[in-house]
Amino acid sequence: MVSALFFAFCIPMQILGYADRLREPVTALGLVFLPVLSALLMIAVIRRPGRSSLLFSIAAVVIGVLGFAFKLALNPRGESMLHHVSAGILYVAIVVLWALTALYVIRTKWVLTVLFIIPFFKHVFLDDLPVLLGRAAPISAAAWLKELSMLSFMLALFFCALAFEKE
Repeated sequence: MVSALFFAFCIPMQILGYADRLREPVTALGLVFLPVLSALLMIAVIRRPGRSSLLFSIAAVVIGVLGFAFKLALNPRGESMLHHVSAGILYVAIVVLWALTALYVIRTKWVLTVLFIIPFFKHVFLDDLPVLLGRAAPISAAAWLKELSMLSFMLALFFCALAFEKE
């Protein structure tokens, strides 16, 4: 249930974070519609647990990862090519590992939990904390909403991964 709350929290944060760009069709599709659809699908999966809903969770994770890929492509924030490549590899790994875990090919959930919690801590301690402590340039309220949405999405997936049961 905690996962559903984090997914629900991420929906308005994502919409409000990109409110100024919602008239752009690509932005509305990639940065708002896909993450919101992913979060809604995952909430539905959480509300109706079972083996068949795990297949829907794979679709939700694919849609969510597409949203993250759009965010990386449309809001590059001056990151290096190494960052883009490593993020792309991470996104593919998330989809593959989620699918293999949901289909019970991988019989442990701990790979997924680590996969979600490490980027969460990276964002909190390396990206967000310096801004909060005044050691890095301040960011806009819209940027904080986008960051909160992404952090809540990662936490929600972390708690969903923790909830995986053995077959």
